[in-house]
Amino acid sequence: MRRHIAETAVLGCLVARIGRAEPDCSRRWGTMTVHQMLVHIGDAAAAALGQRPFSATPRPGPRGLVRFIALYLLPRTPRDIKSGAEPAAKVLDAAAFAQDRDRAIALLRQLGTPGQRLVAAHPAFGRMAWGDWMRYAYLHTDHHLRQFGL
Repeated sequence: MRRHIAETAVLGCLVARIGRAEPDCSRRWGTMTVHQMLVHIGDAAAAALGQRPFSATPRPGPRGLVRFIALYLLPRTPRDIKSGAEPAAKVLDAAAFAQDRDRAIALLRQLGTPGQRLVAAHPAFGRMAWGDWMRYAYLHTDHHLRQFGL
């Protein structure tokens, strides 16, 4: 079975993992801090919900094939894939850590709620159906949580 955030248990597990994030969590790979990762997860969910633009610019090429491989053939998102977003460049206020963690959780919950209106396309994957967005949100969030051992 392919996990996605519209499944209550899967979303609950992701939320619990995010809830364990602390400012001193160290990364296993990449350049983001745990705080930047939380903001990035929240920003990605907000972009899918149409509340903000995506950070990455659209890519040319056969996006349908890339979408299918990334969302349905690979068991998890590989490390060191560059999306065009630069979340590690954001300078954040350390005092906002808990607020940003709560924002990431709230936006994921909103995204996983059936009936939400979502944007039509992802910058790397092109047009996305509702199920594609739910799968993407799981894979993207899981990838970054694994990045910090969460």
